[in-house]
Amino acid sequence: MHRTSLLALLLCAGPALSLASDRAAPEWELSLAAGHGVLENPLAGRADGETNFLPSFSYYGDRFFISNLAVGYSLLEERNFYVDLVARPNEDGLYYHLDDSEMTMGSLSFALGSAGGFGPQLEPIERDISLMAGPSVTLVGKYADLSLASFHDVTAVHYGSETHLSLDKVYPLFGGKLGLSLGAIKKDADLIGYYYHVTEAEGGMMARSFARQSPPEDVVDTYGRLHFSYPLTRNVEFRLGARYQLFDEEGRNPMVLGKSETMSWFAGFQYRFGSDR
Repeated sequence: MHRTSLLALLLCAGPALSLASDRAAPEWELSLAAGHGVLENPLAGRADGETNFLPSFSYYGDRFFISNLAVGYSLLEERNFYVDLVARPNEDGLYYHLDDSEMTMGSLSFALGSAGGFGPQLEPIERDISLMAGPSVTLVGKYADLSLASFHDVTAVHYGSETHLSLDKVYPLFGGKLGLSLGAIKKDADLIGYYYHVTEAEGGMMARSFARQSPPEDVVDTYGRLHFSYPLTRNVEFRLGARYQLFDEEGRNPMVLGKSETMSWFAGFQYRFGSDR
């Protein structure tokens, strides 16, 4: 469940904020894609997520809208400018739940530079998923849409915040549609400390020593996303989505962040139905 949720969050669409103003979209649409997808997990000791199915759901009312895991309310809509309030899960927390079975980070050594031996044994590390909410502003352009959003933890999980800046656009290509996105996400030290550091109870005295030397800091992660769909019939289309993400290593515990670069993708055939079909 969590792996398909995160794949939907990362691959299925551009910013949920920009979709609310698309009056060409149906009032509601439900789809299920069958194929194969891999979500590369950046956390050390955690397995990548894989799935053969990718569900998607969207609903657009007069003001209220849902796009997969994002829920929003439109405050202002103009031809080339709009403002939304949006709530969505934090993706860093979802990385801890790609597998419903009991998973741990394993044994982490905080003696950086050690060439061998055994580090302190950690208790299983688990993190909760936080709900992030806040305003989003989008400027619609001829060649790209510029979006800026500020999200804050409204579930008292870590009390952190993140700021999203992105360029997005969908273009016609070979009878289908090609969506491209480039973005950056600034995450504050509270969020990073919760998801990418360990407590003294989890890591012992070495965790305290590491926190003194390398405390959590604000980071800026960047990504590029591609989505292509080609209609085969009225309700069936071929679908391909991929996202490359570069994680800022500064401020993160390198024993928790196992990979600074990840590639996630899904390819398959999708069946769609909705109020316009």
